[in-house]
Amino acid sequence: MSLTKRKLAELGVGVGLLALTAGLTVDVLSPPRKAGAEKARTVVTNAMLQAGRTDNRCARGRVALTFDDGPDIYTPQVLKVLRAYRVRATFFVMGRKAAARPDLIRAEVADGHLVENHSWSHPHLADLDQAQIDRELTTTQQAITAAGAPAPTLFRPPFGNTSAAVDGEAKLLGMRVIRWSIDTDDWRGREPGDIAASVLDQAVPGSVVLMHDGVRQSAATVQALPTVIRGLRERGFCTALATD
Repeated sequence: MSLTKRKLAELGVGVGLLALTAGLTVDVLSPPRKAGAEKARTVVTNAMLQAGRTDNRCARGRVALTFDDGPDIYTPQVLKVLRAYRVRATFFVMGRKAAARPDLIRAEVADGHLVENHSWSHPHLADLDQAQIDRELTTTQQAITAAGAPAPTLFRPPFGNTSAAVDGEAKLLGMRVIRWSIDTDDWRGREPGDIAASVLDQAVPGSVVLMHDGVRQSAATVQALPTVIRGLRERGFCTALATD
């Protein structure tokens, strides 16, 4: 990340934390949206839901599918695809979004997925003081359990940015820090075919795949998902939870 981009990111973090302290919520990941403009394109088709093989044999090993930054407007379509293919996945959710969309947290739990902690407002946690780190993690735990999910036992630091203080706080809250081994870069606006290829070209036993259900580009992730699942199973991998 360039110095200019990092400074802008840090500015966004500061604004987000000031808003959090004041009881407000600010999206530090994307520009403000006009009221009523937040709508998902319907990208799931009947052809996408024709799962073919739904058996989940682990001939070559397990691959964990994980989704960050939700729940958001494309989460219902991600859930629909996962349900058709009988896949259980791990959702690393933002606390402020969990508080805003508790129905989607409950839907994730009802389908057998894991709902885990991804901080309240997605800052660079290693740049924060101890009180701010505690607030980011603790308020997210509270939002997730208030929505009806079990208390998270996994924590994924935003940007993978962590420190001894962050890791220690996660441990105090009963969480293990987990990152990823395959980054699809789906948030960059990649085409569905490129997202799928990044997974299928790199998958090995024990891979943890990073995708996003909570960014503006998540429509492409939804479109790539059937190809990812079918391709992994054709190669002898089973889809698994991040703790399997």
